[in-house]
Amino acid sequence: MKIHLFTLTLVCYGLVGCSGPSESVPSVPEPSDVIVMDDLPSLTDSDGHPEHGPHGGELIELGKEAFHVEMVHDAAKVSMFVLDNTATIPVAIEVQTLTLSLKHDGKVKSFELAADRQTDDPEGRSSHFSSTNGELMRWLDAEAEGAVVLSIEGSSYTGKISHDHDHSGHDH
Repeated sequence: MKIHLFTLTLVCYGLVGCSGPSESVPSVPEPSDVIVMDDLPSLTDSDGHPEHGPHGGELIELGKEAFHVEMVHDAAKVSMFVLDNTATIPVAIEVQTLTLSLKHDGKVKSFELAADRQTDDPEGRSSHFSSTNGELMRWLDAEAEGAVVLSIEGSSYTGKISHDHDHSGHDH
């Protein structure tokens, strides 16, 4: 019995150590408890802006981020939403059309998107523009690049349309 008590004392002394009074040692999280930031989906880019617009579309910068346009398209419709500098709040503008100038396979073509006023937009202004032009959708599906041109409060803005993003996991 004395041997067991001596062994137990040695084991306890070895666990506590020679540091004097017992100190609280923080527990080490189990590997399943550790969150790796690289594994989380990024919601913002390196400048702190969202990677996608409020409707899940591609963001196009206007005027050194004075404004943004969000482009969303599928097989039936192309929509463009005018947004503020944070790319989160709609901005209703006075123009009746946005112009997309696209280039693909050496050809250049311009397309118009008509104002499609939202319920929150003031009378005579729109934050949303759309088109159901099949040719426009085919050009965008073929990864045409170009620019969107619009006027906001009397100033002209041009935003670059490019297809340098991954297409997996979403429709246009």
